[in-house]
Amino acid sequence: MSNNKVAIVTGANKGLGFPLVKELCEKLDGIVYLTSRDETRGIEACEKIRKMGYYPKYHQLDVGNSNSVVKLTSFICKEEQKVDLLINNAGILFLKDAKESKYVQAEQTIFINFTALVNFTEAMLPFIVDGGKIINISSSSGHLSRIPSEKLREKISSPNLTLIELQSLMNDYLEAVKENKEIEDGWGDSPYVVSKVGVNAYTFLLNRRLADRGIKVDCVHPGYVISDMTRGSGNVSPDEAAKVVVKVALDSESGGRYFWHNGDVVPWDGPDPRGYIDGKK
Repeated sequence: MSNNKVAIVTGANKGLGFPLVKELCEKLDGIVYLTSRDETRGIEACEKIRKMGYYPKYHQLDVGNSNSVVKLTSFICKEEQKVDLLINNAGILFLKDAKESKYVQAEQTIFINFTALVNFTEAMLPFIVDGGKIINISSSSGHLSRIPSEKLREKISSPNLTLIELQSLMNDYLEAVKENKEIEDGWGDSPYVVSKVGVNAYTFLLNRRLADRGIKVDCVHPGYVISDMTRGSGNVSPDEAAKVVVKVALDSESGGRYFWHNGDVVPWDGPDPRGYIDGKK
């Protein structure tokens, strides 16, 4: 990427988002915005990166809050900036010992990981430069094979799938959870899986939609990243994961790709890469 580029990273005050901003500040000639839901923590994160010799800018952003999204888009408009790179990193994960009910966990997971990501990205589209890039942080859980039902997999992976249809499928899942039928209906037992499969499906349909503007959209499974979200569990450091994501973000090849944590492009509707790449059964 050349001079005067603009990049935005969501959910960037800690975890994977923090080194993503740092790595972009090092590799990108231009402005990198660190955004976070909590303004105080976001500003503190910016100061930490500045002490390393890099100079990100800060803007508050809660992707799940429409007023916060409007404030950011209004700021971009007022600054007369165009965004070259958007990295959707903000997300949520309920661990196995979570106290919330099954439906609350499903509702919040779908809302933050899928619905808020989609709504924010759609709001940003007028401000993304033609030829720009969008990266959605995904997971191994986003592989299509993680959905048990063949019928659902066919619907979700259809090349003719529209956003309205995808949103309807996510709502169908929540209704199934409410009725305690998610297993019976073929969704499986993990809201996180459904949310990340939804993110990947959105990635591919958005890449098709934006082809005439030259905007490329990819999704990346960064690995099991050690973070607060996993309570310190994981086998990949945030710094290591950030390098893979930024490498994908800064390349200019065709979009619509699903990257594994080792940098390989994997077929979304093929065999589970945890078997043939990670060596897991």
